[in-house]
Amino acid sequence: MITNPKILEYLDIISPVNSEPVEKVREKARENYIPIIKRDTENLLKFVLKMQKPESILEIGCATGYSAIVMLENSDANIVTIEKMPERVEEAVKNIKYTNLTNRAKVLEGDAGDILEKLVKENEKFDFIFMDAAKAQYINWLPTVKALLKDNGMIFSDNCLQEGDLLESSFAIRKRDKTIYKRMREYIYLLLHDETLESWIFSIGDGVLLSKNRR
Repeated sequence: MITNPKILEYLDIISPVNSEPVEKVREKARENYIPIIKRDTENLLKFVLKMQKPESILEIGCATGYSAIVMLENSDANIVTIEKMPERVEEAVKNIKYTNLTNRAKVLEGDAGDILEKLVKENEKFDFIFMDAAKAQYINWLPTVKALLKDNGMIFSDNCLQEGDLLESSFAIRKRDKTIYKRMREYIYLLLHDETLESWIFSIGDGVLLSKNRR
């Protein structure tokens, strides 16, 4: 974790909370050990949405729907969200229905890479793309994600610094994580040096990379 736990605890206390149904979805996810967006990252996400005012959002990595619900509550956008695990898709659909947001959300079940390619073929475009799925795949999905991004659209890539572990020596990283960290370093470099994007990296939560389409 990058942020001091005491700071996170303080933010949890003082930050304006979501509506009661959304907080219940959050609490249920935490009780079931479902990874969800950290509160400081969530605060940044809300701020960016208020500034960006997207009409269409694509989320890659729905889990049980918490972050999708947060984005819907903090924008007037419609959202398309992708999740591979059937049991999580089922839970996400229930949670979105519970928060009365079904009319603005579409949950797609399947492999993200396949679905992204299909969306490109259907000429879909999005104002805001939230990346929070398999970290080793971010770099593989990047060309397709850019093709789905509208002019002046924004990519919000979560967990880019891997709780700060991305900076560790390769000798200190578990063998199974080496590929993930290598690809994530490449992903960060590509975005920060892509002339078609303007990107900023933030050391909050587990690391956030914001990229805005220059077109």
